[in-house]
This record gives sequence, C-alpha cells and structure tokens, in this order.
Amino acid sequence: MGNRQLEELLADRSFVLWLKGQGTPEDRDHWEQWLRERPERHMSLVRQARELMGAIDSDYEMPDAAAELEKLNQKLDRETVSTQSLASRLQQRSHPYRRAMGAIAAGVLMLIVVLTSVFAYQQGYVTNSEAEQKQQAKKPEIQQYQTDYGEKLTFRLSDGSNIVLNANSEMRFSSHVEMGLNTEVWLEGEAYFDITHLEGDRQRTFTVHTDNGAIEVLGTRFSVNTFRDRTQAVLEKGKINIKVKEESVGISKPYLLEPGEMAQFTAYDNKIAVREVNTRIYTSWKEDKLIFDETPMSEVAQRIEDTFGVEVKVAERFRNEVLSGSIKSSSLEVLIEALEEILETVINIEGQKKRLLIGSE
Repeated sequence: MGNRQLEELLADRSFVLWLKGQGTPEDRDHWEQWLRERPERHMSLVRQARELMGAIDSDYEMPDAAAELEKLNQKLDRETVSTQSLASRLQQRSHPYRRAMGAIAAGVLMLIVVLTSVFAYQQGYVTNSEAEQKQQAKKPEIQQYQTDYGEKLTFRLSDGSNIVLNANSEMRFSSHVEMGLNTEVWLEGEAYFDITHLEGDRQRTFTVHTDNGAIEVLGTRFSVNTFRDRTQAVLEKGKINIKVKEESVGISKPYLLEPGEMAQFTAYDNKIAVREVNTRIYTSWKEDKLIFDETPMSEVAQRIEDTFGVEVKVAERFRNEVLSGSIKSSSLEVLIEALEEILETVINIEGQKKRLLIGSE
C-alpha cells in the first residue's frame, strides 16, 4: 500500500512541484494541510519521494517502457508453448500464475511511467510550449527541504559548496550556483555552510535569511541556528556580514564577523551580541557528535530537545553540573548511553521517547 501511494504521489504534478518548492500557493496550502492530517505517515512518504527524486540526476538514463514490457512478454513466452500475445493469454487464462505475472507487468510499467515523470520534473521538462519553457528558465527556481527530529540532509552544490541541514529544520533556496548568479537561502532551524569563494566573472553573493535578519558571505565556513526565537551565527573561516531587521530602516548596516566569533541577534532589538567561542562546540553536530566545553546542563538539555524533539528534565542535583568532552549523537539511544556513563546516573524515558528524566528527583 505504501509503495502504491508513493507512486501515485510521484505521478501527481502538483505534489512534485510542491516538493521542489515550485508549486502555486494553492498547491502549498493543499499539501501542507495533507501533511498535518497524518504527520508521521505523510512525512515518511515525503522523505522517500525526496530520496527517489534526489537519486535521479542528469546522468540517469530512463528505461524505455515499451522495451521493458517486451522483455516481460518474451520471458513469459519462453515459459509457455502458446504463441498467443501476452494480452490474449491474460484475457483467456485465469491461472493465478498468469494473473500474478500480469500484475507484475502492469506494476513495472507503472513504475517506469512514474520514474519518467519524476525524471522529467527533475530536469525541468514540462508540457508547456518552447517559449514558455524558455521564460520559466529565466525565473529563479525555489527548492524546499525539511528534516525530521534526528535527521540530517547534506547538499553539494555545483560550485563545490556544501550545506548540512540539521534535525528539525527547514531550508528554501533559489537559483542555481552559476556564473554571476546570486543565491538566496531561507532557514528555520540549524544549518552548516561551507561556501566556495568565487572570483572574477564567477563572483556572486550568498545570503542566508532568517526571521531576525540576514547573513551575507562570499566564501566561508559558518553555522546558523534560529531555534528559540533568535538567530545565532558562528564563523569558522572567512568573513560574514550580519544584518538585523530594524523597524525604522528595515535592515541594519552590516556588522562584519571575524573567525572564531559568535553573533546572536533578534529582530528589532537594535543590537548584536558578539563573543569569541570554540567553534567546534557549535558545528560538531554535522559529524554526529556533540562537543562540550564546561557547558551548563541547561544548554545540554536544550541541544537534546532541539535535535531529537524530546522534553528534557534535569534533576536538581545535576542542574549546576557542566560537561566537557565529546559525545556521539548519531541517535538518541547512543546519546543517552553516553550521558549515563558521564553523569553516573540513570536516564529514564517516558511517553514513547517524548520525555527524558536525567537523574531522579
């Protein structure tokens, strides 16, 4: 049933365009409502659809539907003495084996049609006129991606840049990274950016937008976190400009952040808090580990909540504890086991992994 529903979704042009961030506002409202109806089931289908679409790139050669069906016909012919066509045999015989093979043939043909449709969308081919296609090619392409708790996505752009989208996050971006073309990214959650520096005719700007402002780069490595109603930017290498939303002027003058610094800002607050930090503490999550350096347990609890979507309650005797070191965070279970060993206590899980109790009250 799940595979059939996935095939039906991928054959739906509205769904595919919405998945790529190209749908109409009506498409977006429809599919967002569809997600809210059965979030766990439907989010799983969305992830499967994205994986399938991501696997189909420009080097992929689509199979010929007629040729594949002919191969099935020939295989069936070798297993019977009849010289009737596949269609005639299926109509005249009701043997379970024949019915099963007919279903397989139909299923394979359906899958080929679905894959062909997805491949066409991936390449930007639509049933418009050539003039309309050329006009659409000039418009920036919007793509949208969303991660679940405990999930990460990695994007490798054509210019060599890399973006890692952390758990419980959403990102939209427009345009392709091409010569002289600016790239705009809209982020909710957390992401790590390793942006290639381009010079000369290939130079372009790369801007990350959040609800609180914007971060402009030319070529650098940094992370951005928008959890808890503020934007936090940590710079590993290069330089970035921070711009904060302001009521009077719309956006503030840029503040230049230096490597090893962290900036925290909120829209309409008219100030940016900047301090030097150990950048590994704020970027190690992309390597499936959490690094702490005398980090208060309150911050440890927040990181767990943001990454895995669970409520964390810390017993009174641990609230003044600080952690230092590295912990694997490939899964919630691995993280809990490591914390139990470090804190020498038991961490209880309540309500189907929705609440963690660190220590006893």
